[in-house]
Amino acid sequence: MLTDDPQRQWLTFWLCIWVVVVALVIRSQWNKKLPSVGLPMIYLIQLSILHWFGAMIYAFPWYNPKSAYLISQKITLTNTAIGFTQAVYGVIAFGVGSIILAPLVEKMLKPSGRSYLPKQPNLKFPKNYILLGVFFYFVLGPILGRIPSISVLVNSGFVMLSTGLCLACWKAWYMREKHALMRWLLISCCIPFVSIINSGFASFGVMAVVPVLIFVFTFYRPRCKSIILLVLFLSLGLSFYTNYFRDRNLIRAQVWGGKGIESRIEQLKKTASNLEFFDPSKQAHLELIDGRLNQNPQVGQGVRYISSGAIDYANGETLAEAAVAVVPRILWPGKPISGGSGDLVNRYTGVKFAEGTSVGVGNILEFYINFGTEGVILGFAILGILLRVIDIIAGKKLLSGDWEGFTFWFLPGLAMINPGGSLTEIVGSVAGSVVLVYLINKFYVQKRDRSKALTTASY
Repeated sequence: MLTDDPQRQWLTFWLCIWVVVVALVIRSQWNKKLPSVGLPMIYLIQLSILHWFGAMIYAFPWYNPKSAYLISQKITLTNTAIGFTQAVYGVIAFGVGSIILAPLVEKMLKPSGRSYLPKQPNLKFPKNYILLGVFFYFVLGPILGRIPSISVLVNSGFVMLSTGLCLACWKAWYMREKHALMRWLLISCCIPFVSIINSGFASFGVMAVVPVLIFVFTFYRPRCKSIILLVLFLSLGLSFYTNYFRDRNLIRAQVWGGKGIESRIEQLKKTASNLEFFDPSKQAHLELIDGRLNQNPQVGQGVRYISSGAIDYANGETLAEAAVAVVPRILWPGKPISGGSGDLVNRYTGVKFAEGTSVGVGNILEFYINFGTEGVILGFAILGILLRVIDIIAGKKLLSGDWEGFTFWFLPGLAMINPGGSLTEIVGSVAGSVVLVYLINKFYVQKRDRSKALTTASY
């Protein structure tokens, strides 16, 4: 894609570098010596949704934002280019951490060989996690979702659902039931629509289905078919987002207005009947992507705002707050921090947002506002190491038939993946998921062992 604009040329170059890093990470996850369950790839796909596609539309020579909203929020080519440059630095560091450093760290840990002794998997385990995920999301979530500390647990419904669906897909592949695998994948792809109908938000559902698709991508054969399906999924995903954002206010009027399921489904049918495939030459489509799937401008604004001397770096302030997030509010009622990004974006970019508007700080900006570009590089290198080490251990547990051990690593690994949120949210989610998976597995294993003991005794 040739252009006379130097900024667009650099964007095109960085877009290609990003794709190369993603390809190298995929290649490393297909390493036969070190298994993978897709955690690094899941993170990169979700990060790409927030940064790569937003930069891609600015690489088109014919695109410039014209809507009053985009102009008022200073969403420009310059801010996008500056922000995306920081994002690419982070992705490169993530790739180095994931591909080169993580295997060395995992080798240094030297886990006991007994940890991966072959076991007979419990074939009922996937369905139990699916049912628990549905129960937490639809039943406990609306009732207990606002209670401090408890909310971290009950809001893990989609993470449990994703984990259960991953195991269900693996079970189908393990038992060579291709029709069952396709059925579970189809069920997974329906999650975003369920999320829209239930809450009016598509992002929760999309972030639940991506792990399942990438998990299957790691073991599905032939490889060439997997790559084609992944590219097709990303392409259709752009069309899905375009249509959803176009009619989002109409959909939410039905959901938040307390309308019945029939009215909500009817609105989705109207959206589907007016389906538009993403058209890169259409200004309206590009502006929808620019306004909703482009976190680069706020990173660029942060870089320029701090560079102007208007505010100093946070120097680890948000990292300290994230460390405090481990302590449950039920044990520390006066804890000085709360979940979410607070006013970080407003404070470090100088951009004013409408009252009540929630803007996620995102991993790129949060690492930058603490220590600049060095913070982005170091933070993403550590993140790449952590996710890949967890990924390898979870993969070994899965292959050995220890599905309970797999969930103990995989579910917290999924909770760690939130590229659009704050480190405080991530730490709180990981801590909550560790407690949750421990309680579930302990209760389930004890119950199963008691059942086995009773069965044996009866004979």
